[in-house]
Amino acid sequence: MKILVDSSIWIDYFRGGNNSEIMDSHIDENIICTNHLILSELIPIFRIRKENKLIDLLTEVSKIPLNINWHKIIE
Repeated sequence: MKILVDSSIWIDYFRGGNNSEIMDSHIDENIICTNHLILSELIPIFRIRKENKLIDLLTEVSKIPLNINWHKIIE
């Protein structure tokens, strides 16, 4: 089982939010995943802050592919 971690959860985690211990546990258990859309929301600010090690770690997280049917969404 993998848990998809959205950008809002990551942001809360990086700020030391209430659920940081749970995220630490999920990270240690290697059960989290992300996708390129979520990374596109997170990585630019870390580039500005020159937090390259954090970028490297985030890009190592398992990724699930996005299969978006834009035409169907538009309709």
